[in-house]
Amino acid sequence: MQTFKILLLIFILITVPIYSHNIENARILDVNFTHQKLSHQNPWLVGEPFTKKSSAIYLGNGIFFAITQTKQNPSLAEFDSFDFFAPKLSITAYDSETGFTLMKIGEVPKSVLSVSIDEYQVNKTCQKGKTRYVFLPFSKTPIRVFLLDKKETFEPKFVLKNNVLCGIEYSDYLIPTEYIRFFVQSGGVGIPHPGITFDIMLTPSEMEYYSKERENTVLVTESIPGVGPAYNLFPGDLVYEINSVKLGKLDSWDKSDRIYDLVLRNSKDKLRKLGEKIELKFYRNNRSNTVSYDLRKYTTDDFLIPDEAKSRRPLYLIAGGFFFTELTNAYLKEFGEEYRLKSEKKLLYLTEYYQKKVHPVREKIVILSRVFPLEGNLGYHDFSDIVLEKVNGIRITSLSQLKDMIQTDDKGYFAFEFSGGKIAFFSRREIMELEQELQNTYRIGKTQNIQE
Repeated sequence: MQTFKILLLIFILITVPIYSHNIENARILDVNFTHQKLSHQNPWLVGEPFTKKSSAIYLGNGIFFAITQTKQNPSLAEFDSFDFFAPKLSITAYDSETGFTLMKIGEVPKSVLSVSIDEYQVNKTCQKGKTRYVFLPFSKTPIRVFLLDKKETFEPKFVLKNNVLCGIEYSDYLIPTEYIRFFVQSGGVGIPHPGITFDIMLTPSEMEYYSKERENTVLVTESIPGVGPAYNLFPGDLVYEINSVKLGKLDSWDKSDRIYDLVLRNSKDKLRKLGEKIELKFYRNNRSNTVSYDLRKYTTDDFLIPDEAKSRRPLYLIAGGFFFTELTNAYLKEFGEEYRLKSEKKLLYLTEYYQKKVHPVREKIVILSRVFPLEGNLGYHDFSDIVLEKVNGIRITSLSQLKDMIQTDDKGYFAFEFSGGKIAFFSRREIMELEQELQNTYRIGKTQNIQE
């Protein structure tokens, strides 16, 4: 018996170092993030979880920072270790636009080494170089990066010098520590977006058409709904002053970067906080105008057709066996890599040309995805991927409006009008009977997930 105990102890001492991932004396740690798949075409189904490994650094006070997948809200984070006693991480902040993630644990192992993001230490320790605003492949927010001589990696990689974070390498760019520090100090609310796009490289004919005798201006090409002053600034407007600084004072060779600086940074070259006021003066039809707006982070939630459902929670409503949802880019992309060929052409056209349009009436585009075949809805089984235009003569502008109409309309019947001239008619009693038939046949569970 004594011999068995000795052999068991030797086995444990030998195997633990082999099979347990060593997180000791490390400044860069591997963390496994658990995400959950979801479907915009089957939103009532619970998606399968999947894991993505990312690097993380310890910033002190129990706080860890990492970059994980964008637009994939992580539900769980834990150290990549075979040690069952490794502490679990609590996700405290996640930015779906950049993938920046903050995590916290109650008790940090004493052997885990912290990394400094202190501004003074970074300026003292890290080298600087030429900068430029770029749009990284995983983000639509312009970020001022340092340019590297060669491409280093296509996965984000922390760059440390001693115990100081100098930035994050990605391709031939270095994302400065400033952005990580800003994200941490703001509590993880996100990075500001200018809210507009512009063009400074106009051809002579374009300058003649837009600018005429107006020099030292920048042409607005887009005002992003929900992010910029979409209802007050339009493509074709000519901005000539940003936050009391006239654009005539800017050098033409770096004008684009300087414009981003004026919008996104204060006079001390520090990133502005979300919510700060931006004032633009511009010409429209040779008349001077002024507009002000708050800085926000990039999101497509207010688009007529968002990239994906808000908070990655696709809304749906099933009535009469008809599966209704709101049109998104993600919905179409679930048809596969060849979604442009396989998806409904009208929906593809709407997505391509009207995604960011500012619509005076519509909040979203409600579509009938497909019909669950039931005995009570024979004749409608071939209805699929068509736009719901009206119900009982009232134009439908959102899924929540449709839900309210079905619950409160006292006419006793529902006439659904779709694109292409298609019409479906049900009485309230038929709607209720079809819901019972749906549950008996398909066992969907909830027939809607719209908040009360």
